[in-house]
Amino acid sequence: MSTRNERDESLLSIEIEIELRNRIEAAALERGLSLRDYVAAALRDALASHGVAVPSNQSDEWSRLSIPSFARDWESDADAVYDDLA
Repeated sequence: MSTRNERDESLLSIEIEIELRNRIEAAALERGLSLRDYVAAALRDALASHGVAVPSNQSDEWSRLSIPSFARDWESDADAVYDDLA
């Protein structure tokens, strides 16, 4: 198993409101992501929106957040009404 330093990573510890943490955990769970991956992607997106360059090997991570939600909606009964339109 590799260590954090071998993966070029660093530990970040912050204190946030309980309600905010609960909302973050729910959003990560809804998207099928770990809390770590969700927060890392959100931080990268925030940096990018403020003009801070994002390394190219990590730029697509945020776009993967919606895939589980999209798949869930795609297979729902509510979406089935559109299946006959094609």
